[in-house]
Amino acid sequence: MRRDGTPAWVLVHLEIQSQRDPAFPERMLFYHVRLMDRERLPVVSLAVLGDDQPAWRPDQLNRHLWGCDLTFRFPTVKLLDYDPAVQATLTNPFATVTLMHRDAQETRGDPEERLRRKVVRYRALLRQGYQAADIRLLLRLMEHLLRLQPELARQARDAMRQVEQEELGMETFVTSFEEIGREEGQRELVLRLLTRKVGPLSATVQAQVTALSGEALLDLSDALLDFTQAADLTTWLDQHGAAATDDAPDGA
Repeated sequence: MRRDGTPAWVLVHLEIQSQRDPAFPERMLFYHVRLMDRERLPVVSLAVLGDDQPAWRPDQLNRHLWGCDLTFRFPTVKLLDYDPAVQATLTNPFATVTLMHRDAQETRGDPEERLRRKVVRYRALLRQGYQAADIRLLLRLMEHLLRLQPELARQARDAMRQVEQEELGMETFVTSFEEIGREEGQRELVLRLLTRKVGPLSATVQAQVTALSGEALLDLSDALLDFTQAADLTTWLDQHGAAATDDAPDGA
């Protein structure tokens, strides 16, 4: 609604980028122009930078050739700029998701610390007064971001049940949460994420991913955060896929 009371439509293009990509500003322009061309409406492009490199802050694209000039600027938000201590005092889901994302970045290669943070984050989640449906949604996201190997995942669930008893006097959310982590659901989720990251997957590639063992699938779900093109997935499967499927029992 304009200040004079007349209605106005504006399309908001929100792009979330979790790793450094030199082509990111160009992609922002392409999406902006395509939306504007298709909808014939004003478009505002915004970027959320969730990578772990403080100096990487793309906010414009400039092209100059033979007197033809193009400048495209877009507002950006860098998640690293937000103080985790301040975010922890806020009672909104965006702050909670930002903290989970930071936990995932900072605990790569340190599963014991990831387990500890997962339990701490869950206790904070229960204390923030969310509705049950919201807790289950955030719990799904926590499981994806703070993935653990099977034994540590079991320890985390046990600790989270204890947290529920201490905070709520009941066991509800973690019990339903165990169903989310079933292997078939994990495979479907990884395939969806890969499609969003690198584009449509061939039947051969889908079969390779589906054939991965549970442990290899967990490794792939972590590695795909850094994929920027289909070749990254192909390389990963070449390096890990054969060994991961050879470990599977006969007939699996």
